[in-house]
Amino acid sequence: MPSTPPAPPHPWTRLHPAGVPADLTPSSPTLLHAWRRTVAARRDRPAVLSFDRTLTFGTIDAQSDALAVAFQRSGVLPGDRIAVHLQNDPQWLVTLLAAWKCGATAACINPMLRREELRHHLADAQPTVLVSLDSLYADVVAPLRAELGVRTVITTAPWDLFGDAAPPTVFAETWGPRRIFADTVDWLQLQADHAGAVPDPVDVDPADVALLTYTSGTTGRAKGAMNTHGGMAHNVQVYASWHSIDPDDADQPDVVLGVAPLFHITGTVAGLGLTILTGAPIVLLHRFDAAATLEAIERHRVTFTVAASTAYNALASHPDVLTRDLTSLRKAVSGGAPLGPALVARVAERAGWRLLAVYGLTETTSPATMVPPGVDPPIDPASGALSVGVPVPGADVRIADIETGEVLGAGAVGEICVAGPMVVPGYWNAPEETAHAVRDGWLFSGDVGVLHEDGWLFVVDRKKDLINAGGYKIWPREVEDVLLQHPAVREAAVVGVPDEYRGETVHAYVSLRDGTTAEPAEIIAFCREHLAAYKYPRLVSVVGDLPKNASGKILRRELRTTELPRGGTA
Repeated sequence: MPSTPPAPPHPWTRLHPAGVPADLTPSSPTLLHAWRRTVAARRDRPAVLSFDRTLTFGTIDAQSDALAVAFQRSGVLPGDRIAVHLQNDPQWLVTLLAAWKCGATAACINPMLRREELRHHLADAQPTVLVSLDSLYADVVAPLRAELGVRTVITTAPWDLFGDAAPPTVFAETWGPRRIFADTVDWLQLQADHAGAVPDPVDVDPADVALLTYTSGTTGRAKGAMNTHGGMAHNVQVYASWHSIDPDDADQPDVVLGVAPLFHITGTVAGLGLTILTGAPIVLLHRFDAAATLEAIERHRVTFTVAASTAYNALASHPDVLTRDLTSLRKAVSGGAPLGPALVARVAERAGWRLLAVYGLTETTSPATMVPPGVDPPIDPASGALSVGVPVPGADVRIADIETGEVLGAGAVGEICVAGPMVVPGYWNAPEETAHAVRDGWLFSGDVGVLHEDGWLFVVDRKKDLINAGGYKIWPREVEDVLLQHPAVREAAVVGVPDEYRGETVHAYVSLRDGTTAEPAEIIAFCREHLAAYKYPRLVSVVGDLPKNASGKILRRELRTTELPRGGTA
């Protein structure tokens, strides 16, 4: 980032919620230090709530001690990688803590990856140990193990931490019977062999790499962002302070709902991290299911969650939203995918939740900006984008020229750049990509946005998704926001496709709400009423579901490269 004069005091400091300082120092230098403090104070208190079962902090601590001992005895050294290949199950928290107790780095692996995708992640991380769901091992992991030199594989079933209790029926078709393999270590046997053992003491430094969190790959091959212990401690503290997370609140104790996948940076920071730092229990439901999630909010009196807008859309569209008591959820944060005014209004009407946007990336260890509680975010009059908030404590946000990288003034459209303790030092084994993305401590995000004088940030779109139709520049998000205002449209995604006359033209893919119908011509006509002539889609395809990654972000690149049904034209 080119040098600039010192920035004046941020005028947005008045917007920060009471009690959140502009300069924030984490209460613990790392989350491992925080865990030790939390366990000492809350050993017999609930740490994980899963359906109708509860695990205490003491149980999680003992299990992670036993696993850490097993890691050390298998030869794991500080700095080694331990791959975590699990769904949102309690074993995720146990494995994460065990890795840190050995000074190792947890490599977060998406359990939805197929064999070729998994090959890339494991070849990049080169883990010493892999902890995997038994249901994934035989078909996905085993064929790659010898090729990639993974020395030890530990397999576990989702319900392993709950003893002889019967698993919930909601995922009965995917739980299956426990599977034990001759060439893996069984979780339950490992825990029995090392019960009561304590690992050799290892400390971690804030600069050490806590996680390898792989970028979502929405624009290309995933890269392993090196999230540090210090960066994680800072941003977990941001969430805790910003939203006043307090498990001992006299009126309503905070309970965290883990909707975001735990292998995603938001899942670890705004989910597991909050439990580690504050002692607020976390609700884990294996994977996202709208009915199970709504039931859990009511059962456990959930107060806080971070989820993608697509998840909130699914929850608000489910019929159970009208019969469940969801009033406990007072802190509903949306990130990872665009949040438009139409969806905000729909969720408020159907579920009663006031969604607050957060903007961040894997490379910023989750939040860089957030909407303060109790504040209505503005809408950018030029782009129609709903603000994603103001910079969080410690973060500096600027807009740079997309071509030159020069700093632009307030109100200019350019690339969003972030600096602060939450920015990663780079990508694992990728010096060229690191040099391109992180320059003099500034992360060049690849997102295009506008920063107003009062500090409100607006995300316009991804730089690579810009559509050039006959010389006119079109940002897909603006068209998608209009599509979502159509009463029949549930989800929408817009891409540019080749056009002989205009070079590119706008192609919209939409899915419809249950019980509704809409023809492509009708949707095109609706857009013509609300958009300039060069912006409205000439092609509309109605599909069952739009392709998404595990965090709920719609994958536009798959729409560009995968042949899906094409609808009407205009």
